[in-house]
Amino acid sequence: MGNYPPPHHHHGPPRPPYCPPKKRKKKHHHYRPRPRWWVKWKLACMQILLPLICFQLLRTLIFPTSFDVLLLFMLIGFYIFLFCSRKY
Repeated sequence: MGNYPPPHHHHGPPRPPYCPPKKRKKKHHHYRPRPRWWVKWKLACMQILLPLICFQLLRTLIFPTSFDVLLLFMLIGFYIFLFCSRKY
């Protein structure tokens, strides 16, 4: 049979009993909504930017200059920033 240990015999020291980690108290994050004027300006800018982006995209496709491409990327970046900023 060979010199194999019996199947019920474990190698090494015994495993300590499982103790779940202690729960930490959650830090309360104070909810502070954005001012009403910020939300109004954000929505107004988003409404203005969408047609500007469409126009700039058409202009870039017809007359592609480096300035037009840069302006298009800046407009798209600003729109994404407004879209992804906090919703409240």
